[in-house]
Amino acid sequence: MKFGEALAQALKLSFTDQLVEANQRSFNLIAARVNEGATPPLEENMALVELNRLKSMRETVEGKVEVAMLELRNLIGMTPEQPLRLKGDFDHLIDQLPAIAAETVRALRDRPDLQAFRANENLATAHVEQARTEGRWDASVTAGYERMHAGFPQFGIDDHGALQPIQSNFHYLKFGVSILLPVRNQNQGAIEAAVAESEASKSRREFAELTVRREVAVAYSHYDRAVRAEEIFRVGARDPAQANLDVVRQTYELGSKTLLDYIAEQRRFIELENDFIDAQLAVYNARVEIQRSTSSTELIKR
Repeated sequence: MKFGEALAQALKLSFTDQLVEANQRSFNLIAARVNEGATPPLEENMALVELNRLKSMRETVEGKVEVAMLELRNLIGMTPEQPLRLKGDFDHLIDQLPAIAAETVRALRDRPDLQAFRANENLATAHVEQARTEGRWDASVTAGYERMHAGFPQFGIDDHGALQPIQSNFHYLKFGVSILLPVRNQNQGAIEAAVAESEASKSRREFAELTVRREVAVAYSHYDRAVRAEEIFRVGARDPAQANLDVVRQTYELGSKTLLDYIAEQRRFIELENDFIDAQLAVYNARVEIQRSTSSTELIKR
């Protein structure tokens, strides 16, 4: 979206440059006519005012372009001094999108936030099972064997009257059974807490799925309306405004219209052209929003 904003400002700057160039040529022609005495000096002053107004407007638009480019550099990890050029346009924004039902299914399956909610729900379910297991009776069996060798530093006499060390080996075998009987509460407190957390995790996951469905539907609705608005603007306003401006310019050159008529029509066209670029940006942003809401792979850096 930041790229789209920068591109829109760049298009407005290019359009303003064209206007400045065209009005500079018109001013030069009017100035030449004034020098020849064919046009009153007032028209030269009016043309100069309009030319300077456009130059001032160009400086403002260029400042917006510079700010947008700096913000874009920051987002992609570039320093303000590094060169950056935009490549792209808004000429092919309207095309056939995948069906909303299929994209909703993919969003419910692939969106990372929903996957995190499902993982939390599975963990909470495991905690319930753990609490219930700890609340059941349990038994454990232990067994062991020991061998101990003991003796003294003195010597004794055996049955044959011979000396031998006083020592002996001892063998121990032990076993036992430990039984856990949760008679009183059977871990009910922990079980209830785990069940409550599991239900809350399930509710959060269900609400997140509803939110994803809404976001996808909203993104598609924004795109449809933005496309309709852009097409109405292009066919019903921008193209006729361009034609009107051409007619008023020709009639002014023939003497049927005044310079004020031409300037007024040009200002209307400038406003419409800038609004048309904003309409194109709205379509572009709506497409990005569809990609975001459906977790499109186009927005994932590989």
